[in-house]
Amino acid sequence: MNVEDFDTAYSNPENDNEIPKMNDLRKTRLTLGAINRMRLVRDVRNLELKANLENIRRQYGKPAETQPGL
Repeated sequence: MNVEDFDTAYSNPENDNEIPKMNDLRKTRLTLGAINRMRLVRDVRNLELKANLENIRRQYGKPAETQPGL
């Protein structure tokens, strides 16, 4: 799985339509769609974290062994 596969569901501006106001006292209900979006966001963050750790290990890891005499 790649991060690019999740790009459309991860940052969809249509889902940001519920901005709480000062007089909103009720809690919003979690729907199955909202739970699935949160799971998808968690999966994307985990993939991004793995990709970042691989880059860090490649940048700061031990250099490749060179053969003597070359």
